[in-house]
Amino acid sequence: MGNPLSPAIADWVMETLLDTVVRMLKIPLPFLRKFVDDLVTAIPLHQLDHVMETFNSYDVHIQFTYELEVDNKLPFLDMLLIRQDNQKIATQWYQKPIASGRFLNFHSYHPLGQKLNMAINFARRVNQLTTNLDQQAKMQIVDEQLKLNDYPKPLRHRIANRMNERSNDENQQEILEYTYRRIPFIPHLSNKIDRVLQRDYNNIRLAKYNVRSARDYFTKIKDPVPPEQQTNVIYAIPCCHCEAMYVGMTTNRLKTRIHGHQTHYNTMDKLLERGIDVEDQEMIALGEKTALMHHSITKQHRFDLDRTKILDKNENTNTLQFLEMCHIVNNTNCINRRTDTEGLHAIYAGILHEVRNVNKTRKRNDTQTRMNQNTLTPQQ
Repeated sequence: MGNPLSPAIADWVMETLLDTVVRMLKIPLPFLRKFVDDLVTAIPLHQLDHVMETFNSYDVHIQFTYELEVDNKLPFLDMLLIRQDNQKIATQWYQKPIASGRFLNFHSYHPLGQKLNMAINFARRVNQLTTNLDQQAKMQIVDEQLKLNDYPKPLRHRIANRMNERSNDENQQEILEYTYRRIPFIPHLSNKIDRVLQRDYNNIRLAKYNVRSARDYFTKIKDPVPPEQQTNVIYAIPCCHCEAMYVGMTTNRLKTRIHGHQTHYNTMDKLLERGIDVEDQEMIALGEKTALMHHSITKQHRFDLDRTKILDKNENTNTLQFLEMCHIVNNTNCINRRTDTEGLHAIYAGILHEVRNVNKTRKRNDTQTRMNQNTLTPQQ
C-alpha cells in the first residue's frame, strides 16, 4: 500500500488471473466487469461451485468470495444492478445500509468552491449511475443527501435542477495551461489573494488546503519516527564555544546529514595532525564546503552535533528551501552564508521581522513565568 506501482501491479495480476481462469471455465460468461479486485458476472446457479473452485485454484494466496443477487438486485461498487424481466440490467445509485450519508458538511472549515464542486459532482454521479428512476426521483435523492449535510434549501434546488446540464466550457473557450500552487485556507484572506493573482496572472490557480487535517484529531497509532531517522527537515546545530548556530536542510535522513558533518570534522582533524595550517589551500577548500566548517576552521570552534535540533519539516522540496531561508533570517546568531538566503524575496522582510519580535516576546514571557514558578513564597 502506498507504492506508486501498486495499482498497476494489482491490475496486471487481475488481468492475468482472469485471462487464465476464464479459459479454464466449462461455461461461457455473458459478461465480466472488473474494478481492481471487484468482479461482476452472470452464471447459471448450478455452476456456482465450479466457478468458485476454478477462481480459487489459481493461487492459494488469492481467494474469492461471492455475493448472489436478491430479488433480482445486486450491489456493485456505487451502483445497484437490477435484472429486469427482459434480462436487461438497469442501474441505480447505491450506498451501503451502514453508510452514514455524510460527506463535506456545508458549515465545515473548507473553501466554498470545494463544497459546491463536491455537491455538483455528487448530483452528476447520482444522475449518471441511475437509469431506472425518473428525473424527479433522482432530484429527491440528491436533495435528501445534501439536506443531511446542511446545504441550504435554495442551493439544493439549484444543484438538483442543473443535474442534466453538461459543462460546455471546453467547447466555448480555449483550454489554458494553468500553474497550480498550494496555499493554506484562511477565510476571506485566501479568497482575496486568489482574486489579486487572477487579476494579474491568469495562468495561476490556487489550491487551498486545511492546515489541520483529520490526523490531528485522532490518537497517533504509529510509533513516532526518531528525530535522527526523519527526512525532509530543517535542522540547527549549536556551537560549543559561542552562541553561533548553523541552520541546514536535508531531504535525506537527518542521521545521514549529521554523519556528513562528522566526516568533514574527521578530515579537518587529519589535516591538523599533519600540521596543515588553517590558511593552507586544503583547509580553505574544506572550509568552503559549509558555513559550519568555515566557522570551525577560522574560529577554531566545534559544533555540538549531538545537540542537533529539528526546526521544521515539509515534504515539498521547494517549500523546504523557503522555510530554511526564513529560519536563517530569523536566527540572529546564525552563521550561514549570505548566499543561503539570496532566493528570499525582500517582501518577506517585514513579516519575518514581526515573527521574530513575537518569538522574542513569547520567549521572554516563558522565562518570566518559569522564574515566577520557581520563586518560593515565604511562609506566613
